[in-house]
Amino acid sequence: MEFKDTYEKYPISYVLTFCLVTLSIYLVGMGLFYAINPWLGLVFLVYALYTEAKIWRDGCTNCYYYGKRCICARGLIAPLLFKKGDPKKFTAREMTMKDMIPNFMVAIFPVLAGAYLLWQQFSIALLAVAIWPIFVMFVGNSVIYGKLACPHCKQGETGCPACEFFSKREKKK
Repeated sequence: MEFKDTYEKYPISYVLTFCLVTLSIYLVGMGLFYAINPWLGLVFLVYALYTEAKIWRDGCTNCYYYGKRCICARGLIAPLLFKKGDPKKFTAREMTMKDMIPNFMVAIFPVLAGAYLLWQQFSIALLAVAIWPIFVMFVGNSVIYGKLACPHCKQGETGCPACEFFSKREKKK
């Protein structure tokens, strides 16, 4: 991957874009599951927060952006919850598809809930809401990571398992 001008702190507009897109998936998921059963909405929220906390603990604590404004604001959140880790651990980590599954499920679970609700009663509005996470996963993430995040990331210059994982996937295409 070619690194353009890297950012010490990402522009607020990039951070807001990332956070709003992520928040939209969480809200869609909670809403769809809540429509099935309010407790399922809560369970989905807990799962989404669990995946976030796992990223903060396993990745952000060792990242260059720990304590700094990264694209996703996690670098500012992680210090509130976890001690700084070892940056060498970040670059030593290897990411596989297995590592990505829990994060993908945050987008896939709402689609499944939406499919269930559509099966119960079809509506165009519900269909649009139900496919939003898939749209974000395939289109939104390529723009966010491919244009806004990764090319400007200081951590990516020294080594990032996510960047390497997605670059390998791009090269195979």
